[in-house]
Amino acid sequence: MNTMHSFSGNVRTGRSSPDKGRDPLPIFYLLLALICSLCLILAPFSQAAEQVQINAAAPDFTLPTLEGKDVSLSSLKGKVVLVAFWSIYCHVCRQETPKLNTIYKKYKDQGLEVIGVAIDREPAGIIQEAVRKDGLSFPILLDSEKKAMKTYQARALPAVFILDRNGIVVDKKVGIYEWSSPESEQLIEKLLKKK
Repeated sequence: MNTMHSFSGNVRTGRSSPDKGRDPLPIFYLLLALICSLCLILAPFSQAAEQVQINAAAPDFTLPTLEGKDVSLSSLKGKVVLVAFWSIYCHVCRQETPKLNTIYKKYKDQGLEVIGVAIDREPAGIIQEAVRKDGLSFPILLDSEKKAMKTYQARALPAVFILDRNGIVVDKKVGIYEWSSPESEQLIEKLLKKK
């Protein structure tokens, strides 16, 4: 006599279930650690001493160049300045910086300054290699402790702050931006004409 049985529940096959005996605490602690890490990363942004405002003075900072010379943003007053926060590991940044370099070369003799603020913790030599590979000729400053980045609340990269000759933030571009567009060039030219 052939009999079929219906089971409601687990059928024992002799193998242990993957969930059987698994302690949920390690996953809980992993999630807790992840949340705490995220809070530690984002906390400085919520506590920035100065918040960058459009049509307000740009907060000053002093950072070393790749060669070790300190440069302060205030020393560039009198020039139109593009402050570009970027990372060598940011693919979009590496697409944008050559475009910034093109506009820098076109307008630098008229008073445009572009400064790249690298937020990487890598040694200067590794950042220099990326700069060489990308063909960048504008100055690169090192912000490995991310102090300027936090002050400027550059939460997404690339982030470019546009300053007029008086050191006033007139615009901010986040993400990839077409610096060779007619609108971009008109903005740069307009700012360069103002004394």
